Amino acid sequence: MKTVFITISRGSLIRNFFHTGIVSGLLARGLRVAVLSPNYKDASLFSDYAHPNLILEPLFISKIRFERVLTELFKGAVFNKTVHFLWRRRLAGANPSMSLYIPRILFIAPLGFIPGFKRFIQWVDFKLNPQKEHDYLFEKYQPDLAFITASNSYSDSGVTKSAKRFGVPTVGMPKSWDNLSKILNPASTDYVLVWSEFMKQQAIRYQGYREHQIVVTGVPQFDIYAHLEHLESREEFCKKFNFDPNKKIILYGSVGGGNRISMEADYPEMIQEWIDSGELSGVQVLVRPHIGYPGDDEKFQRLVRYPNIAIDRTDAQDARMGDHWDPSFGHLAHLYNSLHHADVCVTIGSTLTLDAIACGTEVINIKFDRDFHVSSADSVLRLHGTDYVSALTSMGGTWVAESKEQFLEALKAILERSEKKDTSSMMNQFVYKNDGKSAERIVEAITRLLAR
Repeated sequence: MKTVFITISRGSLIRNFFHTGIVSGLLARGLRVAVLSPNYKDASLFSDYAHPNLILEPLFISKIRFERVLTELFKGAVFNKTVHFLWRRRLAGANPSMSLYIPRILFIAPLGFIPGFKRFIQWVDFKLNPQKEHDYLFEKYQPDLAFITASNSYSDSGVTKSAKRFGVPTVGMPKSWDNLSKILNPASTDYVLVWSEFMKQQAIRYQGYREHQIVVTGVPQFDIYAHLEHLESREEFCKKFNFDPNKKIILYGSVGGGNRISMEADYPEMIQEWIDSGELSGVQVLVRPHIGYPGDDEKFQRLVRYPNIAIDRTDAQDARMGDHWDPSFGHLAHLYNSLHHADVCVTIGSTLTLDAIACGTEVINIKFDRDFHVSSADSVLRLHGTDYVSALTSMGGTWVAESKEQFLEALKAILERSEKKDTSSMMNQFVYKNDGKSAERIVEAITRLLAR
């Protein structure tokens, strides 16, 4: 019996690889699957998928020598628009140190243009931080392949390094579409699975992979969008929020960050003002806080006084998970229902944009500040400064609102005139196939690699 190691370090990865059927698909192929997770002692997280050949083992996060220096060098190795943005602006964390900006531009940014530097700095890290804490698992199980599901994290890279020492083939998969241009992975896998053509090109350009090492599979957690059996009736869904099933639903999706992006409440509030003034009628707003940021719902608290706005607190953040993600299947099903029953999804530029178009829901991307005097550190515009968001909004498949007037006009066009954008190019570029079979393609790819 062949053995596959799979790293599961976050709640979102339980969603991506358990709830989508990937783990059960590998078990059905007669494989033994050892899940390496920081939560390996909490069997309840995986109890729905219990199987004689499913084993839980620890995933360690070791002390990394010179981690801050190596992080800078890893970012320099992929220097691009996103890295430059992160040196000048913040996404959701603290503001970057501007005293480091000039040294970074002068001494770190050029590293990305030196041939061979990516592999050199990975070799240096391998020598400084061999991360041998998982070696005993390789001796114990003698796996045939290691599947690394969060390739840019040091916990997962420790498994990749152990695999290299034991001559075990590795296949990686970035956990999201925005990972590949932010930083060089500490250790490269032999092969990599990606969602789409966009990610494939980024894997080649920034991570140094060659085309023959890359398999495009689609987005496994989007498979549910092709399965109507998980849908509730509109009446059932609306009952949860005291909504009128006959009114249109505007879904506002937070980009996260908690109170650090506190201006997000401005946009649902604008919609309420248009309802009050008669510019919009027959609509209601469901605000979806970001599941990955504790307390993200607090920035919308001032909206609870409005009768046409509901804050969705259905998903339960889980403190056991490093990303606070709700690891239940119900979270995935509720997101599907929210997008399906929404008549339009409004967000600044998050992954929810891709979820929505996969569900056939029109999307408005916000690209303006309500307060013209907002600082650049807090401006919505900064969130469009990354290569991945700017690539997404330039495809023409969403309504990009660059002013309050454009926002209102887009809402009217969608809700009153039923206008639609052509999302075919965006789907091809960022989602690949929306046929409900991405998980099957991942299982097939891993099986094929094992056969080699």
